Formats: sequence, C-alpha cells, structure tokens
Amino acid sequence: MAKLSMFLERDQEKVDKQLAVYDYNFMHAARCVAQGEFEKAAVHHRNVANALEELQRMKNSRDMTEEAKSLLRHIEKQETTRRNWF
Repeated sequence: MAKLSMFLERDQEKVDKQLAVYDYNFMHAARCVAQGEFEKAAVHHRNVANALEELQRMKNSRDMTEEAKSLLRHIEKQETTRRNWF
C-alpha cells in the first residue's frame, strides 16, 4: 500500500480500495469492448467514473484541510504579533 501525498492519511485505505475498483473496472471495460459486450463495458465505465469521483472528493478534502491549516497558522502568527505589540 503506497501512500499518496495528495490524500489525507486517514483516507489512504479508502484510496487504495478506490484505485483497485478503478483498475478492475478499467481493465474489464476494455475486455468487454474488445468482445463486443458494450452494455457490460458501459457498466464498468460508470464504475470507473464513480471511483474517480470518489478519489477527487478525497483529494478535495485534503486540499481544503491544508488550506484550513494554512489559514490557522496565519491567524496564529497574527495573534502572536498582536499580543507582542500590546
């Protein structure tokens, strides 16, 4: 299980599962297309899209968490400066 820095630590297990879902469905979709099973391929492609949307949601969660941490650090620096000024 490789850690991906674009996701929160707490989401790493979910990320691994979604990547496995993505891989499985992507490969099966290609196989279905090659065999002319287009309806099955469409189902696999929808599963691929769902996995990608979930991965994006988890990436967005990390991005928002990092932004919140940055804002908090900025506020703390300002508060420290304000306390030292007065």
